[in-house]
Amino acid sequence: MRYANMLWDFLQNQPFASDIRYTTKRDTAITGNFEVTILETGELIHSKKRGGGLPRTTESMHAIAIRIEDALEDM
Repeated sequence: MRYANMLWDFLQNQPFASDIRYTTKRDTAITGNFEVTILETGELIHSKKRGGGLPRTTESMHAIAIRIEDALEDM
């Protein structure tokens, strides 16, 4: 859950933090899963389980933030 926590910390420091839902689920396997959705629409922005993978770099976290900003602008 290290990468999930890093992403959560990053997203909580963004201006849109109150507009997103971040959920984590610890699995019986070695790693857990997490998702980022837009609160108002329920639009899924990132899901580790659905192929989004782990945000291991600052660049990948910024890419998720850009997708969130784009989704919020489209509302």
